[in-house]
Amino acid sequence: MIEMLDHTADVGFELSAPTLGGLFEEARRALLMIIFERPPEDGPEKREVRLSAPDRETLLVRWLNELVYLTQDAGFVPSRAEVEVREAGTGHALGGRLSGAPLLLGEYGWQGEVKSATFHGLEVARRNGGWHARVIVDV
Repeated sequence: MIEMLDHTADVGFELSAPTLGGLFEEARRALLMIIFERPPEDGPEKREVRLSAPDRETLLVRWLNELVYLTQDAGFVPSRAEVEVREAGTGHALGGRLSGAPLLLGEYGWQGEVKSATFHGLEVARRNGGWHARVIVDV
């Protein structure tokens, strides 16, 4: 579930999912809703992403910022993702397999650039048997 939040000069969203990997997938979907009116639902290109961080919150910010880079700089719109998040050593690791499409601004209804995900008001927590996150992105 995604709920968009009103936030001065930025855009925020709250997410919930039954699994941590599902929460990160919801974050991907929410990010594309900010960037495009009609994000692509599939695509022929494939990418893999591997990230690590000392905590879940930092991992979520790194994940979103990697997706921003792939979309806006590399021209790859991650339309689908299989995400696994696990504890690794003293932190957390993410492995993701992405399917996507080339960046076509007019076709997808470009709504504007996202600068980055931020740590402002960031939350990742277990709640009611599932996972919840609150994220603010700088636009």
